[in-house]
Amino acid sequence: MGPQALIVDYGNVLSQPQDERWFDAMASEIGTSGDHLRAAYWRHRPLYDAGIPAGEYWGRVLETLGTRGHGHPDGRLIHRLIDADVASWTRYSDDVWTLARVFRGDGGRTAFLSNGVPEVMARIRGDRPLDRWFDVVVVSCEVGVAKPDPRIFQMCLTHLGVQARQALFVDDRIENIEGAARLGLQTFHFIGDDAASRLERIVRPASA
Repeated sequence: MGPQALIVDYGNVLSQPQDERWFDAMASEIGTSGDHLRAAYWRHRPLYDAGIPAGEYWGRVLETLGTRGHGHPDGRLIHRLIDADVASWTRYSDDVWTLARVFRGDGGRTAFLSNGVPEVMARIRGDRPLDRWFDVVVVSCEVGVAKPDPRIFQMCLTHLGVQARQALFVDDRIENIEGAARLGLQTFHFIGDDAASRLERIVRPASA
């Protein structure tokens, strides 16, 4: 018997891999390198995922780079960084969205479980009202805790009304997969060009 609930990560699962071309373009404008901007971006990202405001997050990034206030008023630059960041995360993987909708239509419970930030989530919700696909939506910035902290998985399971062993958790990051597995969830590591088709064979075995 397949899982009774499907819990799906957003980044690199429901979305295509982040479009990183903007790092070089923005880095050139603010006087640093794309690699340095990317490193600072990820260094402070856990705090952003956990709920610090966008202005504070980007201020930390710019301070790390030593470029804060160089050539642009902070507010204008930060708005442009936010816009570029949001655009880089909002190219959707329609096959996985469809799989979630079909799984739900077949009687399964579905959840969107992501480490995410308000600005990206606002765009996603504007593009795709999540309740059309998911029974439960749990986002790190909205609950103050991020994967792989066990508390966020437990929140999701509680809202779904299922036990850990009844749910399949899908994520591209191994640390999140390992965190879910420690709680007893079934897991699927979403990597490789054939990940969506392999996932479909698990959640819809009769169609394989």
